[in-house]
Amino acid sequence: MRTIDLIQSLMETERVPEGKKYLLLLDIDDTLLKANNIYIIKQMPDGSETKVTPDQYAKRSREQDTKDGVKYSYSEFRDPVKVANSIITGTPILRNLKLMDAHINSGWSIGILTARGLEDVVHDSIKQWLMYRDTDKVLHDIGDKIERALVHAINDDARVYSGLNDFDKKANVIRKYAKEFDRVKFIDDDAKNIEAVRNMCRTEGIKNVITVTAWR
Repeated sequence: MRTIDLIQSLMETERVPEGKKYLLLLDIDDTLLKANNIYIIKQMPDGSETKVTPDQYAKRSREQDTKDGVKYSYSEFRDPVKVANSIITGTPILRNLKLMDAHINSGWSIGILTARGLEDVVHDSIKQWLMYRDTDKVLHDIGDKIERALVHAINDDARVYSGLNDFDKKANVIRKYAKEFDRVKFIDDDAKNIEAVRNMCRTEGIKNVITVTAWR
């Protein structure tokens, strides 16, 4: 996250006015946590395979992969046990969690918007792993601060999300919430996701959505 993004985010963590609804949407991988023990399989044309982390996958060159004939297998992200363990054993990214704490303590609703699948597993694992600090710095389980309806894993097999790619799917979810909430803030580590949402807001004249690049 750039310093200017952090300053803007903290300044805009205002207490929710009476009668208003504000929503903070958070990505998981490299935003809330560094996932452990789960990989995407990079498959080369010669049949060789290597494991890459979600962070390495996000930094790849799509153009170069297409040119080189590289394909990817997401089989580990379709394994409920591996998905749950990758979250439950994840390494927290404290700066982003502190931002979440500030929003919770200011009355914002909290949601999840991730490119993962297995939405029910993601919800249950996040509920088990995620904690927040109140204004007295006391640590609590996230509990009912995060609702099932606000957890979105856009590559879920059972729940179909519209969009040509992950960027479109995330933007479409945010478009929906921009109509339901007075303010929506989206924090994600992937600049392409942030840019897709910003482009949508510019094109459609959406004024109540704020995007912030996560600390990594």
